[in-house]
Amino acid sequence: MSFMSALSAFVAQNVGANNISRATKAFFVAVRISFCCGFMVFLLTFLQGDFLASIFTNDPEVIASTQLYLKSCSFEYLLTAINFCMLGYFNGRGRTKFVLLQGVLTVFLVRIPLSYFLSRLPGTNLLIIGIAVPMSALFELLLCIGFFIKLQKEKKVVMP
Repeated sequence: MSFMSALSAFVAQNVGANNISRATKAFFVAVRISFCCGFMVFLLTFLQGDFLASIFTNDPEVIASTQLYLKSCSFEYLLTAINFCMLGYFNGRGRTKFVLLQGVLTVFLVRIPLSYFLSRLPGTNLLIIGIAVPMSALFELLLCIGFFIKLQKEKKVVMP
């Protein structure tokens, strides 16, 4: 979220100065740095979920369940690192309606329905239910990539 906020301000300043290319270059730099951070969190949650859970509890069942959940949803950290930079870029470009719309669509069309569906499967566990988290992040990424391509094709910046 810090990358999103910082990038939003930087992009807005450059859009105001009519320097879209600098704003876009900053976006790609931010994605690389953010992805490195996200990769570290991914490794920690995917490989050491039991350790993280043991910080908060000694209950072996809770630790085992938490480890399963973190293993499946850890992939979100790879995608979120990119998604949040894209959202910061869009905010800086004045496209806040898209940011709001994609957030609502991601939660209500993918994350909640998929979580519910996966929770109703016979023999389900937190590993399976947790898949809804990275799947919604993937949906969000696809929406953002499509919108990013649309913005790159625009010749003139339109500020609301």
